[in-house]
Amino acid sequence: MNAQDLIDLLQPHFPNGIIQAANQGNKFDVRVVDDSFDGKRPVARQQAVLALVNDKFASGEIHALNIQALTHAQWQAMQA
Repeated sequence: MNAQDLIDLLQPHFPNGIIQAANQGNKFDVRVVDDSFDGKRPVARQQAVLALVNDKFASGEIHALNIQALTHAQWQAMQA
């Protein structure tokens, strides 16, 4: 699994979202920007993403995953 594979896996679940990923081996950093996170606490946001890749952890394709889950407004504020 590479970064593009992770993006391809997550994109259908966040069709209006922006997904960016990078990896070194089986350790991944992913940023998911989607308004479905609005009103959710950071832990709930991370759990929503983790639930989609649990089988990749079980198979060893992903060893570590650093998740940044933001709303579009939060992402735009970071760009300013």
